[in-house]
Amino acid sequence: MVPNFVQIVIFWFVQSSALAAFFVPFRWEYAALWAASHFVRAIGLTLCFHRYLAHRSFRMHRAAQFAWALVGTAAMQKGPLWWAGHHVNHHKYADRDGDPHSPMISGVYYAHIGWFLNDTKYDALEASNPVVRDFSKFPELVWLDRYFYAPPLLLALALALAGGLPWLVYGFCVPTMTLAHATFCINTVNHMFGSRRFETVDESRNNLLTAVFAVGEGWHNNHHRYQRAARNGFYWWEFDPTYYVIRAMAALGIAWDVQVVPTRIYEEARAVKAKRAVARVPSIVDSALPIGLELAEERE
Repeated sequence: MVPNFVQIVIFWFVQSSALAAFFVPFRWEYAALWAASHFVRAIGLTLCFHRYLAHRSFRMHRAAQFAWALVGTAAMQKGPLWWAGHHVNHHKYADRDGDPHSPMISGVYYAHIGWFLNDTKYDALEASNPVVRDFSKFPELVWLDRYFYAPPLLLALALALAGGLPWLVYGFCVPTMTLAHATFCINTVNHMFGSRRFETVDESRNNLLTAVFAVGEGWHNNHHRYQRAARNGFYWWEFDPTYYVIRAMAALGIAWDVQVVPTRIYEEARAVKAKRAVARVPSIVDSALPIGLELAEERE
């Protein structure tokens, strides 16, 4: 296990290294490199760590399981079992004592970065955690979890050898920083800002901006209402590229048993919307009725 102090130093070094972009002449090819590194690794996190390991929203072959776990681990957000196991605990205690990263309980900074980086009590998971219990039988996943620093290090070295400093900066430093905060914003922004389609017992919210940068994870209120679904964007207009990849894998026979959103959940969404429409406070803009003017109580 890498000592906590060393992890903190490395994390902030990589985060601050993104500033090197100001000293590398910009080219549109570098923007494309950033996008590829950010979004491909984001799908590794959301598809494998989140929807597969934590929520079992679909099944896939062991080779695909390892490939996506490798991609996700290259995002430099620790190992697959660690990540998914703590996410299970988040749902178990969402916005209550025991939630590792609730801005309502522990404040914004701690929920965004502090729990992940500084708090050593989260360095390990209990053996009874369902992710640890069910996926520790795969030695390749245990290896990635133990040596989680290897994939991002190899990626950084490969980019530096392939394209020098520009590729290292735009292919690793900048996207690793943006992806870290895109992920962390689901824990903070999506529990503070956005819309609530469902009346869940937590403060989860849907947010288009985080959905874009976290490849569909921003439909967080949807997800908290029905965690098992392979899609977080419950409707076609809710951008969810992670789900598109899962569907493509299913079409190719690489994934199967893809969990859908039950009809009762859509019915619940319509019922909540209708209930809120009835309870809406009327606006003067919408009403043609005259407004009463009461300057003082009339005396008899």
